[in-house]
Amino acid sequence: MSGFEHLFNPRAIAVIGASPEANRPGAQTIRALQERGYAGGVYPVNPKYDQIAGLRCYAAIKDVPSPCDIAVIALPAALVPDMVAECGRHGLRFVVVFGGGFRESGPEGQAREAAMVKAAREHGVRIIGPNCLGLVNVHSRAYAAFGSLARAPYLQPGSVSAVIQSGGFGNSLVIRCATAGIGFRQVVASGSESDLSAPELIEAMVDDPGTRLILMYMEGVSDGRRLVAVAERALAAGKPIVVWKAGNSEQGVKAAASHTANMTGSYDIYRAAFRQCGIVQVHEMEEAIDCVQCLLAYLDRPAGDDVAIMGGSGGSAVVFSDAADEFGIRLSTLAPATLALLQKVLPNTASLENPVDYAAGFITDANTPRFRTAVNAVLADAAVHQLGVLFATTTGEQARNGATVLAEAVKKHNKPVFTFLSVPRETMGGGMEILEQAAIPILPSPGRVVKAMHVLAEYQRARKKTRTPIGDRPASIGKRYAPGTASEHESKEILKTFGIPVTSDRLLPAASVSAAQLADIVFPVALKIVSRDIPHKSEIGGVRLNIRDAAELSAAADEMLKSVRAAAPTAKLDGLLASPMIVDGVETIVGVVNDSVFGPVVAFGLGGIFAETLKDVTYRLAPFELETAQEMIAELRAAPILAGARGRPPADVAGLAQTLVAVSRLAWEMREALEEMDINPLLVRPAGLGVVAVDALLRFR
Repeated sequence: MSGFEHLFNPRAIAVIGASPEANRPGAQTIRALQERGYAGGVYPVNPKYDQIAGLRCYAAIKDVPSPCDIAVIALPAALVPDMVAECGRHGLRFVVVFGGGFRESGPEGQAREAAMVKAAREHGVRIIGPNCLGLVNVHSRAYAAFGSLARAPYLQPGSVSAVIQSGGFGNSLVIRCATAGIGFRQVVASGSESDLSAPELIEAMVDDPGTRLILMYMEGVSDGRRLVAVAERALAAGKPIVVWKAGNSEQGVKAAASHTANMTGSYDIYRAAFRQCGIVQVHEMEEAIDCVQCLLAYLDRPAGDDVAIMGGSGGSAVVFSDAADEFGIRLSTLAPATLALLQKVLPNTASLENPVDYAAGFITDANTPRFRTAVNAVLADAAVHQLGVLFATTTGEQARNGATVLAEAVKKHNKPVFTFLSVPRETMGGGMEILEQAAIPILPSPGRVVKAMHVLAEYQRARKKTRTPIGDRPASIGKRYAPGTASEHESKEILKTFGIPVTSDRLLPAASVSAAQLADIVFPVALKIVSRDIPHKSEIGGVRLNIRDAAELSAAADEMLKSVRAAAPTAKLDGLLASPMIVDGVETIVGVVNDSVFGPVVAFGLGGIFAETLKDVTYRLAPFELETAQEMIAELRAAPILAGARGRPPADVAGLAQTLVAVSRLAWEMREALEEMDINPLLVRPAGLGVVAVDALLRFR
């Protein structure tokens, strides 16, 4: 586990600051270890006592017998830095710091945390926390924890590992999953993450052979690129990461900062990063449970967006169909042979078109063979990727029969099967137990069946997607750029070196222009002032559009120079830019920001009101491939405009996608120097004519 074996499977645990008082954190750790039957050594450390909870109590960590792998430190914050150093001197490689009083508490706490981390670095110690509930290995019953992690209800063993950045609420998520029957392997409440971070812990779980899925409650990370790289490793290994990300609103960000002092970046960028690296995002407890259960059940099965629905409740099918539209789930068109077989075995009152309504009361003992034939026929249809059976209020004999058929079918066909049930367990005649033993997800509404199918299809699609890991990308280019905002002319010259199409401009001197200088210009043109000191040209009369001939251009140049010099007398003028007027394109905006958490990010949206008023913008971490660029374009609510809505010709979406890829390469390779970039507008011309950057600004650090 990449050096974390003794963190997650400690041979012995020392509890520094142990106390006989039952409500004290150290006492809670010892009680959990004893109650759960931990087989390793448990060593209380406190010079005040000879014995705690029937165990010998040691005066100092140096007196503890070795090997001891974890020290739980339940001491006042001021004593922690020296204790971390002492642990390191005596061979402990991991400490769990329960208490607060570090960087979240102000300058004094920040200095205390820095001293603690310095001591850890000097003595080869890794820290969980501070300000955390600790960690649990459910299988080995190792509890280096207190609070809700160290008391009933105790978790049952399973294949889900969890990292939670909020001890109390994060553990609420874990406990809710556990009450739904989900078993756990390791749970770490990472607290303020002064040393060991969530991405490092997730990476250790990816390396753990016993972990099949990783659940996370997240408020923020400081190194978004490391999170993405770890998630890509998890995706390649077929280990889903399910994340509940909080701290997304303005108030939520403020609460997260005061709670764990984590750095929280833009939520839009987090969402983009999650989608880009295959992280499954959830927003509620029940949604998390559904996602974990369906992913564990069908991780190794192909799953697409084309599904079939069977049931005896027409209303359930209608609700499913409504939700399917929202999530992009399509109802399969069943093959003629499938329909013929359904017609043969289902009642005359049945509706055979997908959704298949086999009519209420159908799955009697006598009709079970016919139901079995119908289910197998639908699952065998090549157009069906997943099957949902809406049992709804089916009870007793029919529920048991239906469950038995599905349990047989899910073994026979390599396709996911989901059920909707709304009746209590005791009314099903054992049917629910049959479904559970077959690991068929049981969901309480048709909409949640749709969501589960969508999650599974998206995850499998992410696994198939071709991607070059971020760590394998070329290094940043070494060229130096003058700090500040480059002029439009300079910016476009840089864009050209990355293959980004720009207008065919003519740079004219910042003086009266002669007829000879304008001889071969093709009109109409736009005229713009060129100056590093004037990023917003139009505000001071530095832009004129639709200039029709040389005489008008010469006069406009004189007027512009006079106006600009009056408005910005200290600005250094590099000249005037004559740019061809292009009127056959759809306005889009492409930008780059160097995010504090994720680094260079490309933003794309349609121009005008779509970007500014409707905020119809999509994001991706740079760099990315053509498939990702195509996804960005398709995500926009205004994407139909590019497809040729309202009588417009289809725009050159292929050229646009290639340009987005080029922008992402620029953003990545210039990441050390580039602060932000704005191409506004990037005109997308009719199909076959490409795209062109009409205006651009790059700002350097």
